[in-house]
Amino acid sequence: MKSRMLRIFMILTLCLAFVPAAAAYAESSVVSLQDVADVTAGGQVDIKGASTLDEVIVKVLRPDSSVVYFNIVPVTAGQYASPFTIGSGEPGGTYTVAVGQGGDVASKTFKVTGGTIIPSPGGTVSTPTPPPTTGKVITPVGGVEPVVVDTSKNKTSTVDAGGRSTTVVTQDGASLADALKKAAQQDNKGAAPVVYIAYEGKQGDAVQFNLPFSALKDAASSGAIVSLQTGEGEYSLPLGVLNFDAIAANLGASAQDITIQVNIVPSADDINAKIKASAAGIGASQQGGAIEFSIVVSGGGKTSELNEFGSTYVSRTVVTSGTIDASHATVALYDPQTGALTFVPAQFTKQSDGTFKITFKRNGNSIYTVLTANKAFTDLTAPWAKADVELLASKLVVNGVSDTQFAPNSSITRAEFAALLVRALGLTPDASGAAGFKDVASGAWYAGATGAAVKAKLIEGFEDGSFKPGATITREQMAVMISRAVAYAQGSAPSSSEASLSGFKDKAAIGSWARASVAQAVDAGIITGMTSDTFVPSAQASRAQAAVMLKRFMQYSDLID
Repeated sequence: MKSRMLRIFMILTLCLAFVPAAAAYAESSVVSLQDVADVTAGGQVDIKGASTLDEVIVKVLRPDSSVVYFNIVPVTAGQYASPFTIGSGEPGGTYTVAVGQGGDVASKTFKVTGGTIIPSPGGTVSTPTPPPTTGKVITPVGGVEPVVVDTSKNKTSTVDAGGRSTTVVTQDGASLADALKKAAQQDNKGAAPVVYIAYEGKQGDAVQFNLPFSALKDAASSGAIVSLQTGEGEYSLPLGVLNFDAIAANLGASAQDITIQVNIVPSADDINAKIKASAAGIGASQQGGAIEFSIVVSGGGKTSELNEFGSTYVSRTVVTSGTIDASHATVALYDPQTGALTFVPAQFTKQSDGTFKITFKRNGNSIYTVLTANKAFTDLTAPWAKADVELLASKLVVNGVSDTQFAPNSSITRAEFAALLVRALGLTPDASGAAGFKDVASGAWYAGATGAAVKAKLIEGFEDGSFKPGATITREQMAVMISRAVAYAQGSAPSSSEASLSGFKDKAAIGSWARASVAQAVDAGIITGMTSDTFVPSAQASRAQAAVMLKRFMQYSDLID
């Protein structure tokens, strides 16, 4: 399986940054919408038009601005159509249709008769009306129907912290529970169910989602993913990463009294200024502003921040404008304590409106930013390695021996390669994990990376309790580490058969402990033979060879484009 289940749902996540409300929109040259005929409640609403986009987001709002219908519609030969049947119990009044993406939105209004009339916001409601319900959500991607949570009952407020306002969205528990139940019961094509909660704000908004702990806890066994969306970014939270019982015990509170706060907050100017300075120090520049994702649980008069999610990647998405060269751009984690910037696995997708959707994943929360760099080394003359090495250097994955020298032909040690894999996976160094090796000192430069590699099950020591960090790594040892890294990134090792080694006349020289891993790495195209018919398992790899294999591994595991 070439992609983890979480990534499948990140492919489904599209930018919901356009904010159709009951307001007028400027005409767009990118999207047009035909007039929508008035209907009687229970009738069909015909929505159609033309667009130069690949797909459009269709949203229909009731007179009170709650969502009655939502759809992501492909554009074929410049045309789109999204008919739907409006419920017979829907209230009468003027409804708004908005179609588009980002700032390219076309809108029309139509009237529904047959229900109780609701005036536009600000008017007086003369007759009680039934509560709004979420309309059918359809996506053409993958044949799976993600569920959009009805947010019409949400409570929204604003708080000021340090002179900065944050919009607080308190999710209605019953609506969330209903959506999670619906998502779990539908056909998800073997993948995890997903529900979407969108705050219809603009870029630059700081947003705090308050989610009822009990509703999430009740749905955790389904393996659901809750996708929280704002104009600034998106956070896909797999419920499986939350230890609900441990959280409740730590807070000393019952599930009904606990709230999970998910924060999506653009960083303040002072943080961005520090990031720019740190980036300049490593020959990079910041692209746009940084954004912080965090989760805080509160209850029983206590609060606790959740920062680590074990071996599970949690995906986030941001959308940015401007020109980005994916081969020279990366997402980086910013450590405000040390000022360090480190690589985060990310993929850059250019959208039809010219913006870039950047999807990145990590097993923890922090401050993230986009960096660009153009690293080059004067001693890289081999064409088979130059582009790959410089790409990984620009993404902060590999370093030269100096600013201008990479030493491509020098050997690479076991500790150095373990450190590269840890960096490529976006793992946090942890020296405590290396305590079991008698030859890894706690103060060694590689202790943190070695410990993280142990925790991620990328490495094992020798029978005498040593790791031999300074020994030059062999090709078969490298294959074993890479196979384990693929298993970490994707949740399972790549499938293969040792029969794939039959083309190597020296296959008998491959250690029995390494054969399955070598076969997996060869089948995946990450490692090739030294010649067409020899693998040479005990050969020592050079720095250039290691970088090329690392780049192939990262692309295979969807850690980079």
